[in-house]
Amino acid sequence: MGATTVILSIVPLALLHADEPTCVARLVSDDRTALWAPPLDRIVNVRLADLSLRDALDRVAAIAKVELSYSNDLLPDDRRVCLSLDRVPVGAVIESLLSGSTLRPIVLGTTQVVLAPTRERAVAVESAVIPRRASVLDRVVVTGSPDGAAQRGSPFALDVVDGATLAQHGATTLGEALDLAVPGIWTWTASAGSVSARYGSIRGASSFGVTAPKIYLDGIEVANPLLVTQLDPSRVARVEVIRGPQGAALYGADAISGVVNILTRHDGTATGAPQLQLSTAAGVSATAYAPRNAFVQDHAISFRAGTPARSVGLGLNVGTIGAYVPGASEQRLLADADGRLARSRSVFTGTARLSLQRANASNGLINPLGGGFGGEFGASAGTSGLLDVGPRRTSVTPPLSVNTTPPLDSGMQHGTIGDSASGQRLMQYTVGGSASYMPDLHWTHSFIVGVDGFRLQGLSVSSVPTTMNGAPSSTAGAGESTGDRGTLRWRSVGRFDVAPQTLLTMTFAGEQSVTRELLSTTEAALKQPYEANAAVIGIARTPSRMIAEQSWYGSSGVSAQGMLAWHDRLFASAGLRAERTTGATLNTQNALLPMLGLAYVEDIGNTVLKFRGAFGRGIRPARSLMRTSSWMSAGQLQAMTSLQPESQQGTEFGADLLIGSRYGLHVTRFDQRASGLIQPVAQVQTTVGANGRMQRTMVYSLQNVGAITNRGWELEGSTRLQKLSLAATMSLVDSRVARLARGYRGELREGDRMFDVPANTVSLSASYVMGRFTLASSATRAADWVGYDRARIGSELNGGGAASQGFEGGMLRNYWTSYDPITRWRANLTYRLRGDLSIVTGGDNLLNVQRGAPDNATVTAGRTLTFGLRTIF
Repeated sequence: MGATTVILSIVPLALLHADEPTCVARLVSDDRTALWAPPLDRIVNVRLADLSLRDALDRVAAIAKVELSYSNDLLPDDRRVCLSLDRVPVGAVIESLLSGSTLRPIVLGTTQVVLAPTRERAVAVESAVIPRRASVLDRVVVTGSPDGAAQRGSPFALDVVDGATLAQHGATTLGEALDLAVPGIWTWTASAGSVSARYGSIRGASSFGVTAPKIYLDGIEVANPLLVTQLDPSRVARVEVIRGPQGAALYGADAISGVVNILTRHDGTATGAPQLQLSTAAGVSATAYAPRNAFVQDHAISFRAGTPARSVGLGLNVGTIGAYVPGASEQRLLADADGRLARSRSVFTGTARLSLQRANASNGLINPLGGGFGGEFGASAGTSGLLDVGPRRTSVTPPLSVNTTPPLDSGMQHGTIGDSASGQRLMQYTVGGSASYMPDLHWTHSFIVGVDGFRLQGLSVSSVPTTMNGAPSSTAGAGESTGDRGTLRWRSVGRFDVAPQTLLTMTFAGEQSVTRELLSTTEAALKQPYEANAAVIGIARTPSRMIAEQSWYGSSGVSAQGMLAWHDRLFASAGLRAERTTGATLNTQNALLPMLGLAYVEDIGNTVLKFRGAFGRGIRPARSLMRTSSWMSAGQLQAMTSLQPESQQGTEFGADLLIGSRYGLHVTRFDQRASGLIQPVAQVQTTVGANGRMQRTMVYSLQNVGAITNRGWELEGSTRLQKLSLAATMSLVDSRVARLARGYRGELREGDRMFDVPANTVSLSASYVMGRFTLASSATRAADWVGYDRARIGSELNGGGAASQGFEGGMLRNYWTSYDPITRWRANLTYRLRGDLSIVTGGDNLLNVQRGAPDNATVTAGRTLTFGLRTIF
């Protein structure tokens, strides 16, 4: 776009055209769309006659369809404005209105802009000097900063995925959102009916089988991050992600692998009037393992009303998926509500969420280990008999009807397929809110209080490790897990001018969380160990019994962090958090979590170049809801308390290059070391089943392994060429054993690669707008990782003899295997019929891959095609 001249002149009213407003100033600027970050690059025509500054800002926001957030106290009280502008970026209009004030526009999201105070007044309009343009690095982020600050000064890699992008690509789960746009994070596709996430790689391995970031919903910590899967893109403002342990200085224990903050919408509507959005879609999912294709459907309704200062929102999603594996259908419901009230010096928000999911009989819901060494050797949960290790078969030829409930003594207990005779049910909830108060331009105080919890029924004892000396359970699907976590967080942020163009930001914070967990399992028909040459006569049966254990533990932390910004170019950060954990282990655990960072940003015309580096350390207690509810049986809890916490620390260095709003390139190098990792070490145990038959099972002891190194590169690129938008990410990871702990009896050796960590992952996404059509497509690929040949192990374990003795210690290395690469491809096509009524067609898993993620035993839904409508009233 060529130069645009904006003229506001002081002239007598008689000399003005009758249709033109009376203007009070003259401003000449050379503004081009490329100099402004979206949405400030939107071209508008403005006619404003003698309005207050507040009314003028609201009018401009409505014309440009952007959402402005600001404090009324920071606006000049008596200013009246008058504008007559044609074909100019809305950023230039806002900057003109704010001239002479302490406010500047900062991009928050695809439609949101914050008018934030600066330490220098904007140049008066008479000087005709335009300040530095806002770029993507100027958007406010709340995850990587103490209390919401521009991404410009962040010393570590931080990704922001906005809700509009999620909706455009049809991402309805958190895993899809992260795979789409965040390098260094890879989530395995859930097995049949699964509602739990499986994080195969977050900058390499951090804990065998339970790698996961710390997840927040509007600042409220969720009880179990593996269970947070459902997302409604229309209700999400954005998802912010920190990779690696650098965020632990702000977020404390369990942030060892990174932090994800899901921020819901609180923006109201463009006009403030109530708005109702409806969407409905239905289709079929192909399957090679059932007599017919599975019917899928998804319906959503959301209501929103108000303005960014006062808003309310409600949402409801209902969906089902048919049996693409026999007997493995699933139903889900997601309901949420939000509200916000902004005053001149304070902001209050509220959030509530309820998620219900149910999988029918003979289907495994929870398998976060996904066949990791935790023992799913026979078959991953959800395979519904496809790799039954019983005496009937070890393979299948689809399509066929599968008996999904094997005998209780059909061989290996661990990984038995029919997890529950009555299915599994999962309920999650979140309720809480926040309050922020800004008494002056120096200080901001914020408080967040909330509770998150879950109720899980049908957790199979046969798919979790048992103690080394304990007898295995012969009752599947009898486990129940309950967890609740309450969190109270306080932060005070002060901003001070310590020298000309030098700003010091200080943060003081405190946090207290209390966790309650209840894990119960049923054991029945336990038998004495079998001896090969002894007669089995008169074996006594043990009556069923319920094992339940309730525990309380808590974590508290205090932290201080400072950032010094010099000339808005050089940013130096340092922070320290003192963390105290009680109840998770026999002894109270104390830790210091430091963070150091440095960033340098240079503006060269419309190009921004940034160099950054950071060091951080994080810890994860050996016992947590993520492990005990999704990995351990009740008999393991005592063993967990004797293990030391995991620790991961390291550095990252990177560079960001932004050319206007059209091109972006981000490169990050990370080098981290993790220690205190936990691995279940296997041993074969022979027992006698309920009918007197001999059965062999894998039993485990939990051991600290030693230390591993995680090194690699992360790359991101994006471009926008008129109607076409492209984005790509790549992650290259080398995760290896660096040192073995004394007394470790597993098969790993120094230099070995870690299991289930793809050496390289790639994602590509594109969107194209042509008239009424919008096409969006994305593809993700993971390649080069190792694991166990679970089908072979299940077959040989069931066969007995000498082969079954090869599953202990170093002999398990004979069963390692390399898996084939996995590619996921999805696409969506939207056609706008009229107004806000659109036809939406979608395709998921277009390559129809149903096996091999992350192993050769997990079965996922095949090619899924849907058709639906979406409208707004």
